[in-house]
Amino acid sequence: MLSLTKIQQAHQRYTGADFPKLFKAFKDMGIIMNTVNIQQGITVYIHEDGSEISDKGIKVTTPIAQTANLSLVKDILQRHQAGETSFPIFCNEIAQAGVYKWDIDIHAGTCTYMDMNNQVVIAENIPQ
Repeated sequence: MLSLTKIQQAHQRYTGADFPKLFKAFKDMGIIMNTVNIQQGITVYIHEDGSEISDKGIKVTTPIAQTANLSLVKDILQRHQAGETSFPIFCNEIAQAGVYKWDIDIHAGTCTYMDMNNQVVIAENIPQ
């Protein structure tokens, strides 16, 4: 059964460079989709049985750029995935680059970053 406690424990254990391990932990829990909205500070987890759990997430204090900067997004992602930034710093930097949310599709193995117009800025394959 999906529980917020299990999700929070996985987040505490895996971050940044360990994101593929977090992805696997979500998959093992039966999560099929995870949406992180840093503008509203809400994270939603959808289980394979159709149930959803919402949790308070990081709400950025930095204004989200109205126009996405792809090269800056790529740089921010690379530094965060290398473990050079904390998750709160990553969220504020990615907001400055024009991303307000991202969707993690467990079945497809992708993480898709969206701009303020709900247009895809970049979609990455998650190493498994």
